[in-house]
Amino acid sequence: MAVLKPKEIRELNEQERKDKLYELRNELINKGHIFKTNSDTETILHLYEEYGEQAPSYLKGMFGFAIFDSKQQKIFLARDRYGIKPLYYYLDNNNFLFGSEIKSILANPHYKKSLDNTGVESYFSFGYIPSDLTLFGGIKKIPPASHATFHSKCLEFSTYWDYESHIDYSLTEVDYVDSFLEKFSSAVERHLISDVPLGAFLSGGIDSSIVVAMMNKFSSDPIETFSIGYGKGGSEFDERGYAEIIAKKFNTNHHVFELDASIIHLLYEIINKLEQPVGDASIIPNYFLSFKVKEYVTVALSGLGGDELCGGYERYLGTLLANYYNRLPLLLRKQVLPNLVKLLPDSKKGRHFQNRLKRFIEYAHLPTDERYFRFISKFNSREKSLLFNTDFYNENTNSNSDDIFHSYWNKFRNQDELLRLLAIDMNMYIPDDLLLLSDSMSMAASLEVRVPFLDHEIVEFFWNIPSNLKIKGLNKKYLLKKAAEKLIPKEVIYRPKKGFSVPLTVWFRNELRSFVEEHLYKDSISAIGIFNYEYIRKILDEHYRGYANHDEKIFTLLVFVIWYKNNIENSRSL
Repeated sequence: MAVLKPKEIRELNEQERKDKLYELRNELINKGHIFKTNSDTETILHLYEEYGEQAPSYLKGMFGFAIFDSKQQKIFLARDRYGIKPLYYYLDNNNFLFGSEIKSILANPHYKKSLDNTGVESYFSFGYIPSDLTLFGGIKKIPPASHATFHSKCLEFSTYWDYESHIDYSLTEVDYVDSFLEKFSSAVERHLISDVPLGAFLSGGIDSSIVVAMMNKFSSDPIETFSIGYGKGGSEFDERGYAEIIAKKFNTNHHVFELDASIIHLLYEIINKLEQPVGDASIIPNYFLSFKVKEYVTVALSGLGGDELCGGYERYLGTLLANYYNRLPLLLRKQVLPNLVKLLPDSKKGRHFQNRLKRFIEYAHLPTDERYFRFISKFNSREKSLLFNTDFYNENTNSNSDDIFHSYWNKFRNQDELLRLLAIDMNMYIPDDLLLLSDSMSMAASLEVRVPFLDHEIVEFFWNIPSNLKIKGLNKKYLLKKAAEKLIPKEVIYRPKKGFSVPLTVWFRNELRSFVEEHLYKDSISAIGIFNYEYIRKILDEHYRGYANHDEKIFTLLVFVIWYKNNIENSRSL
């Protein structure tokens, strides 16, 4: 295969894209449709004319759109399969409002701003707002892979795509590896379609490294790649060394940016861009890096989605290993090991191993679903009873987040345990945390981020890989690692996972302690009217003294308090 330069890639891929559009357009033309432009938008309109509510199933990639059907006097809205692009709505007896941003609804005089307490409870469970909820009263999300029709003051929803399992157990491991490499190569090539400069986020992890390796196949000119590192207190989270290995191997134009604790002051800007809180500290480097990347390119590819598709998190492995742990003698599980684990001191460098081990011992005895629910919770049910004041807790914590979680768990009841865990994250964590923050942070910088791991064909391919090839023994992302061996150095593949994290554990005890106290002081917390300040004070003191690592809880609270003051408290007089 000839090696193509970026300009040639864009020209070739643009032609391929047009060929596919023309194929669809020609099909519609043969059915009697008359086109007046060459735009994608007009194609969508004709698709709707021809196929009605089934039109979204003919589309691939990311989208969110609304169509006014003047003939039938109805509004049709649709969102892409994985929720890459957001779409919100508000409905009351007299008004139907919708938009790709919540602020478009808030700006409408027919909407009266209020706090959605159900969303608040779910936010403190997961660190994000799941399902169709938001934190604004009455404003909801169009779910991924869904369309909605508004007609005669009624809104009706329907799903146009869902996960289906057709696992072929006759295929070998080699077959799956070869098939993945072929499909992912095509997916990355499709994501290189652009009339503007492209680059890639390069964390040094497997997912982003494979993306860069595949991009390199189609270019003889160096790819622009971007990484971050951390200064004081951040050595445990710094992956730039691995990123530089990949950059050197593929001769990329590599750019590294270093962060320190002063970046926390971007949180005000970030929360304003997010519109509603996400208690995920990766929003900070995402926001910072997006603006840096935009100085060089307009489109960037990301490895987002690889962990959730391929089984890359410790929590998956921990949930499954608990089945073996529960075979140990009762005395060992109930007394000896729990007492030993309690003696483990908190990491001074911000490692989460001790916390995870303590959570494992505490929740291992629970059924698989309850165990995983506790593993992914920022505040469990007992902690929420302490976090909220009595009135709020009694009125608003009626197992809402538990119901949302189990709605997905039960939906995939016919699948094995690992696939059910992955389904939870694909339906909740991916659209309502990772994609929300990625889209919001990049769009704030006018940067388009593309996610080839969430390409339609790649998702369906990995969904139908046997679970024992996703996690094999203690090896997470087993199949992906085997495929990666053909592309990138083993020292990058087989090394401890760090993730796109921020050293908040250390910073909250040192440089950012005053920042935390500035926002989580008693009068500020009491003014919100839903919290028990004594419990928050206990969390802070335990973290400062190194008795426990509460960085996730503190960050979740920080984001909410800043968001609340900007969006609810300051608008009460409106």
